Amino acid sequence: MPIHVRCEQNVAPIVFLPGDPNRAKWIAENVFEGAICTTSYRQMLGYTGLVGGVPVSIQTTGMGGPSAAIVCEELIALGARFFIRIGTCGALDPSMNPGDLLIVTAACMSDGTSKEIVDDYMRQTTISKLGFAATSDFDFLRSAHDEALSQKIPFHMGKVASLDRFYGHDEETYRRLSKLGICAVEMEAATVLAMAATHGIRAAAMMTVSDQVFGAKRADEETIQMGVERMIRVAVNAAGSVIE
Repeated sequence: MPIHVRCEQNVAPIVFLPGDPNRAKWIAENVFEGAICTTSYRQMLGYTGLVGGVPVSIQTTGMGGPSAAIVCEELIALGARFFIRIGTCGALDPSMNPGDLLIVTAACMSDGTSKEIVDDYMRQTTISKLGFAATSDFDFLRSAHDEALSQKIPFHMGKVASLDRFYGHDEETYRRLSKLGICAVEMEAATVLAMAATHGIRAAAMMTVSDQVFGAKRADEETIQMGVERMIRVAVNAAGSVIE
């Protein structure tokens, strides 16, 4: 049994990865069929159930890259083969409204954990420092795009920057990220994508816009919850079609 994800049975091949244990619990109880709680150690809640007859799991990662990396490592040992990071983000793009869906095409490794994962993987090669592109699985992206269109959900597709700190960045940092075409910031996607790539499995990421960075505007909880519900509908349908 892993040290942190104390699960006595293998997880499903598809694993959704929220940071928030309450979100994991809500999704398991309201979206999964026949969900069972597989682990609650350190309040990192995990569940396994069915969606449309397809086995799926959901596992809390906590906040930030280091915690997400531990969880991903142990889930891979338990049989995970497709990670889907689901969470919230701060929008840099003014066209992105609170509650909108962001389908993440790639995550800039602006954090320490994802860089360490890739650097360690490349350590014994002639390229010890690789400018790795942490990208989402293309088949999932295409399926999620089509699913969001069919559900008439307001959505965007684009790059995020995964940061170590939630607080403390100045506005000029965000402006420069925006000029590079980065549409949002968050904390875990690059780590999840890097872990998947270095372990030979698939991964993708989706976000609900919870904040507009310029102006420091936070969405109300009802708007965020509505966005999360739409996000998970798109995510489970897209994942199911890709696996089939």
